[in-house]
Amino acid sequence: MQYERGLPVHSEYPTELPETFPIGALRTRPLVNVAELQAHLKLLGAIHRLKQTVQAQENGIAAKNKDQAWVIFVNRAVHRFYLWAMSSWTRASPWLDETIIPPLDIIMVWHSYLLNPRTYYEDSQRMDTAYCMNLQAIQNMPLLLIASLIDTRTLEALPPSAERQRFFETTTSLPFAPPLVTNSFEVMVLNCPFCLQNNHRVRWIAENEKGFAQTRFEHPCERCGVAFKKMHMGVRRFAAEVSRKRTGKMVYISETLLDPRTGRVDKAEADSLTVRLFKRLDKIAQVNIPITEDKERAEATSLAVKLYYSYEILSLELHTSIRPSYIKASFLPNSDRENRIQRIAVAYSHNGPASLDLVGAVLRQGAFVEKMVHIGWTQPGCFDYEHTLAPLVRSIARYHAFLDLMCSHSKSFLVPTLDLAWHSHQLKGEAYRNDTLNFLERTPNHEDSVESSVISKGYDNTAKRGKKRFGVPYSLCGCIPDKDSEAIISKVTSKISTIGKK
Repeated sequence: MQYERGLPVHSEYPTELPETFPIGALRTRPLVNVAELQAHLKLLGAIHRLKQTVQAQENGIAAKNKDQAWVIFVNRAVHRFYLWAMSSWTRASPWLDETIIPPLDIIMVWHSYLLNPRTYYEDSQRMDTAYCMNLQAIQNMPLLLIASLIDTRTLEALPPSAERQRFFETTTSLPFAPPLVTNSFEVMVLNCPFCLQNNHRVRWIAENEKGFAQTRFEHPCERCGVAFKKMHMGVRRFAAEVSRKRTGKMVYISETLLDPRTGRVDKAEADSLTVRLFKRLDKIAQVNIPITEDKERAEATSLAVKLYYSYEILSLELHTSIRPSYIKASFLPNSDRENRIQRIAVAYSHNGPASLDLVGAVLRQGAFVEKMVHIGWTQPGCFDYEHTLAPLVRSIARYHAFLDLMCSHSKSFLVPTLDLAWHSHQLKGEAYRNDTLNFLERTPNHEDSVESSVISKGYDNTAKRGKKRFGVPYSLCGCIPDKDSEAIISKVTSKISTIGKK
C-alpha cells in the first residue's frame, strides 16, 4: 500500500486506510471504517438540524428562550425513548430493519446512551425486564441504515414509510412525529412514587419551572395529594429493585455488576458488594430476608418510606454500610466519598430506568455535535469524493493510535484528539466491547462529564506519550487540512500503520 513506501508526498496524500493497525503487540483490521464515520456525521448533522428546527418555532417557548425550548424538547425525547425501549416491539421483530428504526428524536437519545458504553451494557444485563432485553436487541446502532433515512441535502429526517410509522405508533401509542412545540396545556401520565396511582395531568411546562421538562419539577399527586419530584421517583425505583431482588428474580443494583477497572461482568463481586451495601438497609428494613411476589410492592414502599424518599439519605446509608466512619466525615467540607458508592447512589437520583440521566447525556453530547458542525464536517457533500476522505482516514488512524497508547499506558487518563472515530466505534456496542476487551483487557468508558482541568491535564500527558511513541505531534486541528499540513498528517498515518512491523 501507499504507506509502505515511507513518508507520502503531497500527491500521495492518503485517502485509504491501511490493511491493519497495531494495538499493543497485536494487529487488527480497522475497527471502524470511512463509511461508518460518514454515516455518523450525517446523523450528527441531522441532530443539529433538528435542534435548529425546534429553536426556530415561532410558537411556544422558542419565541422567547431558544435554549430552554431545546431542553424541553430533549426531556420529551427521553420520555419517548423510554416508552419505545420498554414496549414489546422486539417480540414482533427481533432484528433492526427499517421498520423498527424509531423517529430521529429517539435515535438522538439512543445515540447518547450508547456513548456511555459501560452504563448501557450493565443496564442491558442487570435485570430480566423487557427494558433490559430491548437494550440488548439495540446495542448495535445501524448507522448506515439510519443515515439512509436522512435527506442528504437538507439533513432532515425523510418521511417514514407507512409501515414504519404504523409500527412505531402501534407499539408505543405515540405519534411518530416528535413534538417541536410544547404548550402549557400539554400533559403526560406518571405514577406517583408514594401511592403508585396514575397521575394524568402532569404538565411538561408549568409556572415557577415546575413542569416535568423543567428544572424544578414538582407535582401534587392527584390521588394522595403529596407533591413528588424526580428524586422521589429515583429512590422509589431503587426500593422497587431491592424488593424485586428479594423475590428471587435476577437483579443487580446499578454500578455493581461490572468490574470498575475492566468493565467485565463479575457476578461474584457484585453479590459480595451488594451484601456489604445492604448492611444498613437490612437493619432498618430487613432487605436480606426473602419475600413472596405478592409482598413486593408493599415492601418497596416500606423501604422507600424508611429512606424518606431521599437521595441524600440513600447515599448516606450506602456509604455508611461500606465505611461506618463515613457518617462522621460526611458533614465535613470536601469530605472524601467512595467514588463507586457515590455512582450507585447517583444512578437512583433521577426518574427513568436508565442508570444515568439521559437528558443530561444528550445535552452534554450537544457540545460535540456543535464542534463537528463548526469545523464543517457535517456539511452535505463534505466527504462525498475519494480525494476529500483524508481527514476521516486520519481520524481513524489516530483513534487506533489512541488505543495503542491505552494498551501501553493502562493506568493513565488519556484523551483523544478527536472523538468521532471513538464514538463511531462505541455505537457498535457489542463489537466495541469485544474489541476493547481483546486488545486492552478492559472496556474504556467515555466520560463526558469530566472537569475541563482534568481533561486538559490528561490531554497534555497523552500528547507527550503520543509524541514519544509515534515521533509526530499528537495535536492537529480538526479542520480539513491545507497543503502545508498534509505532509505532517500523512506522516501521522504512515507512522501509525507501520509501527511494530518488522
